[in-house]
This record gives sequence, C-alpha cells and structure tokens, in this order.
Amino acid sequence: MTRLHDAQARWLFQDARITAPSAATLVIRLPYSWRRFPYAMTAVGAAPRFVPGPFELVSGTKRLVVLRREGLTLQFLRLPPRAAVRRFRQGELDEAPVPLGDIAALKADLKIGRAVRARTLLGIDRVGIGGYSEQLRRTYWETVNRGDYEELIPELAGSAAYGFLGGEKRRPADFRRAVGGIRSLRPLPLWFNVPPDPALRYGARLLYAQWRDVGLGPIILRSGPETKPNAGIERMLAAYPQEEAILAELVLRYEVGSRELLLRALSATRQRPQLERLDDQMRRRASAIPIAWVVDARLVSPRLEGWREDVLGNVDYAEVRSLASSRRP
Repeated sequence: MTRLHDAQARWLFQDARITAPSAATLVIRLPYSWRRFPYAMTAVGAAPRFVPGPFELVSGTKRLVVLRREGLTLQFLRLPPRAAVRRFRQGELDEAPVPLGDIAALKADLKIGRAVRARTLLGIDRVGIGGYSEQLRRTYWETVNRGDYEELIPELAGSAAYGFLGGEKRRPADFRRAVGGIRSLRPLPLWFNVPPDPALRYGARLLYAQWRDVGLGPIILRSGPETKPNAGIERMLAAYPQEEAILAELVLRYEVGSRELLLRALSATRQRPQLERLDDQMRRRASAIPIAWVVDARLVSPRLEGWREDVLGNVDYAEVRSLASSRRP
C-alpha cells in the first residue's frame, strides 16, 4: 500500500512503519496516538491483494460480472440507471440504482415506491478552493444555497452539510453578511473543475448559477485532463466507519486544516470536542467547503432477505438470501 503512490487509501499508512517479522505477524508503528486506527485497518484498500474475499469471480465482461460462493451466485449487469429501473419494474432485477433526480418520483410510484431504500452515507460533496484570501473563500462558503442543492442532488431532507461532522446548523445572518460584502471584494477568476460524474456535473453547474446570481466570480467551468483549476467539486466517501474519517482524510491526505488539532482528536477517548474545534477552523479557513452529505438510493426487491447497507454504502451480499419463488419487483 505505501508503495502504491496513487492508491486512494495510501494516506492511512503514509506515516506508519510496517514490518512483517513472520508470515503470520504484521507490526504497524505510528508516530502518534490513533485510538481508532483498527477501524482504518478495515478499509478495503488496507487488505493485501492476495487475501480472498467471500466470493469467487466466475466471469467478468463489460456487460456482466458473475460471482459465486457455496450456495449463492451473484450476477451484476452493467446497465444505464433508467434501463435498470425498467428491468426492475418487470421483475428481472433484484436491485437497481435510483437515477439522479428520481428519488421523490419513485417513492411516489404506486408499484415500486416501497422498494426504494435511501440512506445518508458517511460521505460528503465538498468544494475545494486553492489560494486566494480567507475572506474570499469564506464568502463562497457562506453563499452556497445548500437547500437547493439538497433538493436537487441528494433529494433527502437533512442532507445539507454546514460542516464536516454533521448536525451543524445553517446561519442565515452569515449568508446575508457575506452577500452584503461581495461588492467590496476584488473580483478574481475561479477556474472551476467539472468532474465526469453526472451528479457532480449537475452540482457544479448548480453552484455556478448560485454564485453568479449573488455576484461572485467570474467563474469559468472547465473539464478534462488538461484543465488546471484552482477550485472544483469532489465526492468524498469515508475510508472507514468513524466520525473522524472525513476530517482525517482532509488533513492527512489533502493537507487542509490543522494537523495538530486532528492529532489531538485522533488520540482522544472523547474526541467530539476536538473534532468540533477542527471543524470550526475549517469553516474559518474555508479551503474545503462542505455542500451536502452523500445519499445512496437503490431499488431493492422484497425478494431479498437480509439486505442491509452500511454507512459506507457497502452491502454484505454473503448475508443476503433471495426468495426466488416470487417474481414481483
């Protein structure tokens, strides 16, 4: 892992000294106290490549992936989201993703509405802005219309993010103050990267329209490998299931925020006060701007028993059983 410089989970182990004194022993030494590091070891990226999973790959093509274990076979079809929904309606699929913008409509559908499973994940859509003054970055932070973003992207009430911990409240007075101070700011261009993910592309255009309407900018939307942006939107999913995980990645991987404050939180038994101090600092500096918590929505057939999704969006299919006698969606 430490030798794979492009690995997403490399930051978890970049400060560690890892040795294997025997075939059955792994020793990891960290230069600081990290009480919840065992949870970090549960990340998929932390597993050695040769460790087998619960399923064996039978075949894999651009259209179909087949996995098998004793008594259970999984088939994953590669389909566009709307085509998957049509197949689900016909009872041909047990699970299908909900297309962008369709959560509310599918919940109201009399035939398949009860099959919609939506939950907020430990993940966040966030904007990063490099350079410029804290005042300008904070103005971008305060003038995001997170309510509109919440309605159009995650489509789940309570998913707007006013911090990186969850539970933070909107501050209307700060929004009004920020809008009132825009005229006094020097207009500096924001070269904003638009990623290929459809939800984030839509989100980037929504933010562009919001900031343009309040008088910020100029903002230039860019995409492609030759882009050299100083800002952009990104979706971060926590590497491990702990409240600290997103802030830890921002500090240790992206070098945004105070490393000292983070290390205090990592070593604390009761870490919430330390994490709140770090979150407050992130708001003041505004290099990373939280927009909305990630919502995962899927259609899941009542044929599936034991289907559960964790906070990272993972489903343990080894625990799922199918009532094959029913052909209802």
